[in-house]
Amino acid sequence: MWMARPRGQSLLEEPAAQTGHVTLSGTPAGVGLEGERREVPLFGPGGYRWAPARGDQVLVVKTGPEQTPALVGVRQEEVLEPGEVFLSVAEGAGIRLSPDGTIALTGKVTVNGQEV
Repeated sequence: MWMARPRGQSLLEEPAAQTGHVTLSGTPAGVGLEGERREVPLFGPGGYRWAPARGDQVLVVKTGPEQTPALVGVRQEEVLEPGEVFLSVAEGAGIRLSPDGTIALTGKVTVNGQEV
């Protein structure tokens, strides 16, 4: 049986957003969705740079007319208070900014190369 569809539309459409797991860390990354996608660009807030680790669960959205996938974030496991921000690298270092004005640092702290 013949089924008509608009030109350029795939018979099996992928969702606009889905979760997957990082298969190749780095920039760009590899992500396992229905199959593995490589050369997936990373996006984040302005001034923020990151690289997901292999195995991280990530959110992938499709962009543009060709529906190119883009990795936009990692699943959040840390429990935060409303208004709180926490930047971390695995278990090694962290900066916690609290709404009460507290700045909590975890790990080795250096200023201009000198340990504090």
